[in-house]
Amino acid sequence: MDWEFCYFIVSEIYNFLMLLSSGLAYFYLVRDFVQNKKTALLSGVSYVAVMLILWYEPYYLPSFWAYLIGALSGLCVMCLMERENFLQKIFLAWTFYAVRWLVARTTVTVAALLWKVFFLWTPGYIDVAEGYYLYLVQCMTEILLQIVLFIITIGLIVRAYCGKRQKMQGREFLLMSLPLFTSVMGYAYVKYIWESPAGLQADEFDSPVFYHGMVLLYCLSLYIPIVVVIALFQNIKERQREEIQKELLTGQMEDMKRHIREVEELYQEIRSLKHDMGNHVMVLQKLEGREREQYAKSLQEQYMAVAEGIQSGNPVTDVILMEWRREALAKGIVFDCSFLYPAGREVDAFDISIILNNAIANALEAAKGEEECDSAAYVRITSALRENVYIIEVENTFSGGIVRDRESDLPITTKEDKVFHGFGLRNIRRVAQKYHGDMEVQVQGQVFRLSVMLQACKADAG
Repeated sequence: MDWEFCYFIVSEIYNFLMLLSSGLAYFYLVRDFVQNKKTALLSGVSYVAVMLILWYEPYYLPSFWAYLIGALSGLCVMCLMERENFLQKIFLAWTFYAVRWLVARTTVTVAALLWKVFFLWTPGYIDVAEGYYLYLVQCMTEILLQIVLFIITIGLIVRAYCGKRQKMQGREFLLMSLPLFTSVMGYAYVKYIWESPAGLQADEFDSPVFYHGMVLLYCLSLYIPIVVVIALFQNIKERQREEIQKELLTGQMEDMKRHIREVEELYQEIRSLKHDMGNHVMVLQKLEGREREQYAKSLQEQYMAVAEGIQSGNPVTDVILMEWRREALAKGIVFDCSFLYPAGREVDAFDISIILNNAIANALEAAKGEEECDSAAYVRITSALRENVYIIEVENTFSGGIVRDRESDLPITTKEDKVFHGFGLRNIRRVAQKYHGDMEVQVQGQVFRLSVMLQACKADAG
């Protein structure tokens, strides 16, 4: 048997599988941060393709620069296919480059330690056949170990990074890149020792156990800060988002108080109109002809100014809907409302107001100035009560598409500042879940439809 050829075949398969696992790790890291999975897939493919070219090209290139070029090729694909949030894309490529080295370095170190333990217990001569099978086992062990390390490390990073679709700021990039920079500098130092003309120029497997132990501890000490720094910064951002959400909720509560005051004013106007109704009837009895018609018309206008035509079954939702109708008409948007409050059900008017305010605000924002739509801009609010299931639907004209967040499945806000926007649908879902329900978003052609389902049980008579 030509053992040299067998070694060559195993070595080539080993290198390809190690490279393929790195490309899959690149894809796994990027996929949740980009809008299209195709972008992540092509990033991983470009990395594998570039590394294969560099592997077989005739000129020597230090691995430090070769793998950097491979990581940059994936970055170029991301930036060309999705021209936004460039700092985050740079961070992802930078993270992959640092993690790839750590995983590779850890894999080689563990394999060397296992190799030394094996020879410690099996001293003596090993023939060519035994050496070949040992080499085969070593390659398989390193491939499996690298895959496991990639899954654990990148899985922790992806899980710790919460705001995957938020725009990365410069300060955030610098802070989270510090442990990555330390890792890359360690990579440069180790490769200088083993690969440079002034380095040791020795086989790593011939190094003492103490050296490999120190390298393993060094690698492990770098995994932790990479994940911890990302997790800590994301926790800080999440707390900031929660504070912003609380402030927005406080603002909505203030709006509710204002609506209640407006309801009280509306009731006062109705009571005044009712109080004066007897006098108006007496005046009408005394008037004749044209004067009676003018006086009756004046009373009708006064009544319409108070009632405004929306009667949802709850004075708070009446005022909310009347406000939004005035705003819609001012913007030239058709406002079609057939909403009915679930009277006699265990549903808080405050919670319903959160749903209506957020849903209609988003609908008017999307319907405003939709010149690309074939039909006139409109917003339609409907509701239905079937046994204990109460459904609210808000529909509006809409042009373009939506991008959903993979974690929440909610549409991502199109506004530039994603830190201070995008809470409306979350608040709606929070209210729906409070009543053991949920919400659904659908886009059909040029129509955006939000459906909110609540469990509305009958209120106790007592």
